[in-house]
Amino acid sequence: MKQEDTQGFNIANAVYRQSLRDPARLAIAFEGLELSYGELADRARRIAATLVQSPGWRTGEGFLPRVGILASRSIDACSGILGTSWAGGTYIPIGLKSPEDRLITILDQCQLSALICDTQGAKLLTERVLAACPPLVLMPEPNQHLPAGSSHKIVIQDIHGLPAVAGATPPAHIKSTDLAYIIFTSGTTGTPKGVMISTGAVHHYIEVVTEILGLHASDRALEVCELSFDFSVLDMFATWQVGASLHVLPANRVMNAVKFARESRLTVWNSVPSLVGMLNQIKALKPGVLPDLRLTVFGGEPLPANTVEAWQQAAPNSVVQNLYGPTEVTVSCLSQPVTTPLVVTPKRNVIAIGSPFPGIEAAILTADHQFAPTDEPGELALSGAQLAQGYLNAPELTEARFPIIAGKRWYLTGDLAFSDPSGTFHHLGRIDNQVKVLGNRVELEEIDTHLRELSQTELVATVAWPLVDGSARGLIAFIAGSPMETSQILTGLKRQLPAYSVPSRIVHIEQMPLNHNGKVDRSALVRSLESDGH
Repeated sequence: MKQEDTQGFNIANAVYRQSLRDPARLAIAFEGLELSYGELADRARRIAATLVQSPGWRTGEGFLPRVGILASRSIDACSGILGTSWAGGTYIPIGLKSPEDRLITILDQCQLSALICDTQGAKLLTERVLAACPPLVLMPEPNQHLPAGSSHKIVIQDIHGLPAVAGATPPAHIKSTDLAYIIFTSGTTGTPKGVMISTGAVHHYIEVVTEILGLHASDRALEVCELSFDFSVLDMFATWQVGASLHVLPANRVMNAVKFARESRLTVWNSVPSLVGMLNQIKALKPGVLPDLRLTVFGGEPLPANTVEAWQQAAPNSVVQNLYGPTEVTVSCLSQPVTTPLVVTPKRNVIAIGSPFPGIEAAILTADHQFAPTDEPGELALSGAQLAQGYLNAPELTEARFPIIAGKRWYLTGDLAFSDPSGTFHHLGRIDNQVKVLGNRVELEEIDTHLRELSQTELVATVAWPLVDGSARGLIAFIAGSPMETSQILTGLKRQLPAYSVPSRIVHIEQMPLNHNGKVDRSALVRSLESDGH
């Protein structure tokens, strides 16, 4: 770490290094197109040169230039991320499920120097979005995707037609304290919050996680998640760190993931557990169907023991690692290898989240921020090299979530957990109203903020339902005293929230249950669903 800091670190360094060492080695494959490390580096270098030469490439403002990546998982998206980093910028992935208003809010918050789109992202460039865009937009075949009669005042270039760059220019030197990326998550005010992760934090994470997982240059790894989900950082940068190849599963083929893994001869599988649950449900996990897999990495949500058992039958030659970590501590920071017998959390039937990475400290805190004894549940707090710098443009929230305790800076996860006598940590769910829905982090208060506005009543509450093996499969909203029709409210929510944050059902009730503090009692609402058998 110290040597890299002296020389300057860039998260694109691994691709550059591999392009010099073995330029013909496969780096990435997507929908029949394969790029070697030499070809991927060339694409990144062309993007970097275009960014640096653009008039909107702002430097000297206290932060690196920022580039939005409006894209799904694709070669153009990965090239855009690498090109941004190569140029000495901070990349900001923007999910394609963001409705127009949310997309414009993010663009306004970020002070972007450029926006990079793939084919799917380009379809979201309405006139209103274009009006909020930075001075430069890179995208494939602009003439086919821009709205007719567009009156934008920005430069739009074809990402596939950028000029060649002479020489093997290395990535820009970046300080370890500069931001590698900003990922947006749900916010309690209804406004998305940007988590700021430094290059030093990513560097530490990639070095540690490649060692823990034992990745090889010969590996062929799965990429199945969107760039706005920080698990993609593991998929991309850990794979390229060792010179392995990344095989991107198109979003429309997710339910054919087993066939894709067999056809691509994958050796490494990275996904949320719920994907395996869905594959098992459609009878795709036949015994021995994935003989080439040697490593499986699960993360993003609780890992049910029965999911592990089904997976071990389907991939009998694979070891399994369960990773835990919030976005605010750079992807993952605790690990639990799946062993025989399984290390499960008592009364939960989920795999433990394990022990902290090297350079990370985990602790259980009481309500008054004292360190809790062994076996006592409390809030999981994390400290160490991978902590985010905080939240974009939100100093008060940053101070609240990253306090100094006993002389160290910690991140308060909001997760209820405990550590057992062996030092193994066990996750017991969310303390607050933040939940995971099919692997996506959702802030219930954010949904409620929009519900109040649309329903014209303050008495609203959203709950995660149903819960299967500790993971939410959906959301149900409750509203008391609203004059608005359910269909109108749902239509409004769909305009303002990603699809996974929109409740599947809205229940009108006469009276909202309140707890002794006068707050909405969500647990009472969940109990009502349980008693009704919904």
